[in-house]
Amino acid sequence: MKTDFSADKLVLLSHRFGRFDKRMPIGPVSWDFHDILWLHEGLVSLRFPDMKTSVELAAPAGILILPGTLFCGGAKGVFATASICHFRHSETIQQKPPKQGFMLPKSGESLHLQHLIRLSMYLAGAGQVADRPRRQRLLHCILDGFETPKEPRRENEPPSNDWLANAWEMAAANLGKMRTLSDVAGISGMSESGFRARHRHVCKTPAGQHLRELRLQKTEELLATTGYSLADIARLVGYGHPETLSTAFRKSRGTSPGQYRRWSKPFA
Repeated sequence: MKTDFSADKLVLLSHRFGRFDKRMPIGPVSWDFHDILWLHEGLVSLRFPDMKTSVELAAPAGILILPGTLFCGGAKGVFATASICHFRHSETIQQKPPKQGFMLPKSGESLHLQHLIRLSMYLAGAGQVADRPRRQRLLHCILDGFETPKEPRRENEPPSNDWLANAWEMAAANLGKMRTLSDVAGISGMSESGFRARHRHVCKTPAGQHLRELRLQKTEELLATTGYSLADIARLVGYGHPETLSTAFRKSRGTSPGQYRRWSKPFA
C-alpha cells in the first residue's frame, strides 16, 4: 500500500481476535474506516457486491478493506479464527467520497505479515499508553505489505497458496528443527490438522509424506557430498535416531544409507 502519510497520523480504533463459524456470517456491512481482516486459521469467503467480485482467504492470509466498501461473507468449513484491526488516517477523513475497494498481501509476504500482526495484537492487548506510537509505526509497516490486486479475482478462483510453498521452503531450510509436522504447521500459524487438510487439498498428497521426502532428499545430498556420520545426518534432517532414518531410507530407496553413499562416490 502507498504509505506516504506519516505513522503518527494513524488513528487506532480497535484490534480484536475471535472465532466465527457458518452460523456467524460476516456483514453485509460497510465501514467508514479501514478494516484489516487477518485469518489465522481456517478458510473464509468474502463477497463485494458493488464490485461484483469475491475473495477466498486460506490462513494465513488477510485483506485490507477500504472505507465505504460493502462486503459480506463467512467461514468455509467448521470454523475460522481471525483478528480485525480498525483504524483511520487523516487523508481518508478528508477524502469525500472515500476510495472504495480492497488490498491483499504482496506475494510471498503473508507469513511475515502475520508475525507483525501478532506483535500488534500483543501490544494492543497490553493496553499501555506508552506503546501507542510503537503500534502506529507497526501498523505503518503492516500496511506496506498490502497492494491492490492487478486483476479482480473471479467468483470461483481458488485462493493463493504462496503461504504453503513458503512454509515448506522454510521447513526445508530448517529440517533439524522440524521434529514433527506440527512444527511445520507452526511456521504458517495453523494447527497440525488444519495444515494437513490444506496440504492435501492443494497437493493431493499427505503432508507427512511430503515432509518425509524432504528429509530423505536432504539425506541423499549429505550422504553424497559430506563425510558426516549417520547420526549427524539424522540430527540435521530432523530424525531423533539414526536407526529411524536408516529404516525410512531403506524402505523408500531400497538400499541402506551406507550403500547409497558408496554408490554416490565419484570415479577416481
